[in-house]
Amino acid sequence: MGNTKLFDLSVGQYQMLTDIDPELSIIEQNIYAAAAIKGVTYEEASRIKLKEFEALITSINDFNVNLLANLKIKNKIELDGTKYHIEHKPDKLSSGQLLDVLNIRSKHQGEAVKVMDLLLASMCRPKGKEYGDDGLTLNERAALIRGARLSEVWNIFV
Repeated sequence: MGNTKLFDLSVGQYQMLTDIDPELSIIEQNIYAAAAIKGVTYEEASRIKLKEFEALITSINDFNVNLLANLKIKNKIELDGTKYHIEHKPDKLSSGQLLDVLNIRSKHQGEAVKVMDLLLASMCRPKGKEYGDDGLTLNERAALIRGARLSEVWNIFV
């Protein structure tokens, strides 16, 4: 499995990769991809030495998101030092969580990955507490989710 390094992608990095404009030239797409993986700007990524750039793009091209489906569903995650439960059973969501999920989905039909962070944030609640007891807004919680490992939340998202 040559692509295990990319299993360490964060939700935010994955969102950036899937948001790259396919109308751009392949080189521009690859520079944006390198920027997302390295956590740098487009300009900084455009200065990566060709040997490193080629290896990075090869690893991105080898990434198979379908392999994430083989991972066990984890409904616990730690965000900014707080343990959260991610509710993956729709009938166990609170009415507020369900409302947030429905609003996000209705405003972003066909853009699930683009709002992956918001959807996951709307399914999170602090462990042993109620939705919203963390004192964070949905957008603040989504910002924390963007830093979570894709492999930790993929099967809940799907």
